[in-house]
Amino acid sequence: MIRILINTGSNVLLIFVKLVITLIMTPVLVHNLGNYDYGIWEIIIAVIGYMGLLDIGMKPAIARFAAKYHASGDEQRLRELYSTSWVFLLLVGMLLCVFFVSWGLLWPHSLAESGEYTSRYSLLLIIVGAQLLVTFPGYVAESFLEGFQKYYLMNNITIFNSVVSSVILYHYIDPGNALVLLAVVNATGISIKYFAFIYILTRPEYGNMRPGTAYAVWQSFRETVGFGVKSLIQGIASRIEIGTDMIVIGYFLGPAMVPFYAIPSNLISYIRNIGWTLTHAFMPVFSAMDATNRVDDIRELYLGASRYVVAFLLPMCVGVTLVGSAFIGIWIGEEYQDEADIIILLLVVYTSLPFLNPFSTRYLTAIGKHGLLAKLYPVSALINIVASVILVHYWGIAGVALGSVIPVFMLVPIVLKHCCGYLGIPVSQYLVKSVVPSIAPTACMWYSVYTFRQYQPLDSYLRIIMAVLVGAVVYGILFYILGMKTGERKWINSRLARMLPWTVR
Repeated sequence: MIRILINTGSNVLLIFVKLVITLIMTPVLVHNLGNYDYGIWEIIIAVIGYMGLLDIGMKPAIARFAAKYHASGDEQRLRELYSTSWVFLLLVGMLLCVFFVSWGLLWPHSLAESGEYTSRYSLLLIIVGAQLLVTFPGYVAESFLEGFQKYYLMNNITIFNSVVSSVILYHYIDPGNALVLLAVVNATGISIKYFAFIYILTRPEYGNMRPGTAYAVWQSFRETVGFGVKSLIQGIASRIEIGTDMIVIGYFLGPAMVPFYAIPSNLISYIRNIGWTLTHAFMPVFSAMDATNRVDDIRELYLGASRYVVAFLLPMCVGVTLVGSAFIGIWIGEEYQDEADIIILLLVVYTSLPFLNPFSTRYLTAIGKHGLLAKLYPVSALINIVASVILVHYWGIAGVALGSVIPVFMLVPIVLKHCCGYLGIPVSQYLVKSVVPSIAPTACMWYSVYTFRQYQPLDSYLRIIMAVLVGAVVYGILFYILGMKTGERKWINSRLARMLPWTVR
């Protein structure tokens, strides 16, 4: 449990560092890139996300098998897994590098506005190709460190990298170099990170792992891909749901319209990333418990951890609907605020509903039942993209957001029912133990912030911070009273007594 807390705390710290960087850097990027190039950058990021699917689901499979072989002390299988995966993903990276370099040399005008110079778009695509050449074999090292549960180590490197990259961009970016400098700094930072991961695994204390064709065997590849293909299907569908919106808006409404969706979407994405981060370290734990048939322990951990993740994310989702558009207006500019309210509301629904059952994908993957997700996610993604393409013609950007929401109402209940079935509990028990404790505190928090907003218009950062603090205090007190068990309150009281002994008589 201590390892879970350390890894999860480190993951959350990384997310908050990235959030701070985003809050500082987004206005800088928007104002230096302009709407068109900012839209192009968001589209390129979405395309890179799609390219990541060419790992054919190997990343989660590598992490799972690395954890399994590491726990059993099977060094031979570990080396075979590392070398086989490394050789395959290096070949994928090389092919993608050739694709993007060719695009940059032959068709850069496909990204440029009519009459614009294409040189910066050519450089952008070539840099992306070089980045992918390093990224794909780097995935192997990253997945191994995840399997070894060294999240804190990876996160320390990523945080350092992110801060240095942001400082460089902040000081040297200007409208003339913005797009190319952003691409260079981003690619350099990612490459350094993956080289560091690869080097760490060569150290004796981390397995002395080095790729070599002598250890690259077909059996290891077949085993990894056999498990990973289900994750691949799920990943393709998830990427379509997350990344297609930008492309649909860029295609039908033009790249200059993308920032009006991307800015609120990126804000909400941090809530989603926090949710993924809070649950990330649990997959190998569930897998180890399942391997030793600790069914009762899995059930207890699943219900207890779900209650706290829901308690953390639900008020964040509800709160951002109240302060999000006002924040964007102050943060970026009032012109980006006009449609932000409805987009934020729809994206919050899209984000929050799956996180009412936050450990579903981690648990199903750990016990080898993620074939269900491989069946459901493509249907959900298809509904998403069809609805978005249709609705963009009627309601523009808001229609695209609505298209994302529709399939969630189908997906979430089905996944919840199957998870509860594998856990051996009724759905009602899960909802009562893990979701219901947060509902009343969240409702009271919403009312308190809404009331505050009526008397104090959110026209400055100070008032937004005050509104957030009011909501946090109301929610914290009520969840402490209504959402926590007696033993949990006693544990918190004892820790407070140690930290603040003068408060206890």
